[in-house]
Amino acid sequence: MFDYFANPARFVRIADAIFWPIVWLGGALLAAGLYFSLVASPADYQQGETVRIMYVHVPAAWLATLGYV
Repeated sequence: MFDYFANPARFVRIADAIFWPIVWLGGALLAAGLYFSLVASPADYQQGETVRIMYVHVPAAWLATLGYV
């Protein structure tokens, strides 16, 4: 089954066909995630609105840490 994709011409034809739908799906999911995490999430009872920085800070810290690996 995997040898079907070993042909570069066949793989590129399939990759070209699914590239833009995947880009649009990823962009839509990113936009939805940003909306739900920064706008639609409720404020914390102790920290208030400042707790939302964790939705940005923690993934950014993980990416920065993994950049050293």
